[in-house]
Amino acid sequence: MKKPLASKKGIVLILTFIIMTVLTIITLAFLYMISGQARASGYDMDSSKALWLAEAGMQKAVWNLKTPVSGGGQGENWVTAGTTESLGSGSYTMKTERWDWALASNGASAAASSSASGRTPDLAVDNNDATYWQSASKPVPGSPQYITVTFPYALTINRVRFFVPSGSSQQAPKDYDWQVSTDGITYTNAKSVNGSTATDVTNEFTAAANVNYLRLNVSKIDGGSVGCIIAALEAVGSKITSTGSSGAVSRQAVRTAAVHDGVVVVADGNSTVYNQIDWDEIVPAV
Repeated sequence: MKKPLASKKGIVLILTFIIMTVLTIITLAFLYMISGQARASGYDMDSSKALWLAEAGMQKAVWNLKTPVSGGGQGENWVTAGTTESLGSGSYTMKTERWDWALASNGASAAASSSASGRTPDLAVDNNDATYWQSASKPVPGSPQYITVTFPYALTINRVRFFVPSGSSQQAPKDYDWQVSTDGITYTNAKSVNGSTATDVTNEFTAAANVNYLRLNVSKIDGGSVGCIIAALEAVGSKITSTGSSGAVSRQAVRTAAVHDGVVVVADGNSTVYNQIDWDEIVPAV
């Protein structure tokens, strides 16, 4: 017995519907895959743009530090919590801050000629101005007292600082030498100061290269029989963070910049340009 024509048409209609449904699913899956690839390609492009924007911001920040205000830059003391500039279809944000290599948190360590009880040299590199190193005896010309910082790697430096807490001015260095060394055995005088009366002092000297050790050698203070006090000893530079942004993607570049060539910029009187990058690390933006 033959099936009615209407029954055959119904089967054909169902098969047609199934085939069209399968084709639609395949088409949608293909379109979704293509769309995903396009999105991924767009993300990769934005990521690359953001990275190069971060590098552009880094170069601009270094230029600002190297160039005095009279030349259109910001000078080597420039500090900013975030300066944003547009470039093409994206932007970069430059952040500069004071950087100190003579910090324990940055890998440095400290030793001293002597120490009073509980006043060890590590207290001068702990980033806490309320704690301090104190020598066990008063420094005199024939018997100086010193504190030495060991850096985690060789540096080129020309700017250093010491700080003595309030109320201890009589124990601040009055006659002293900043000394540098490569091997920790032979030290060279980078700068000598006599008659200082300040408790917060930043000194500059001709840039010294391959410095692994920095020593503050004190031969005179004003106090009685008590020792010299140092609450902070710094090797000063800048840290630069540049964040590039393209679309919804951000990338970040971080550098520390050290004073290098010792060339004095006349317009600033005592500025020395940044000319050396100590390390350069590209990391994802936080």
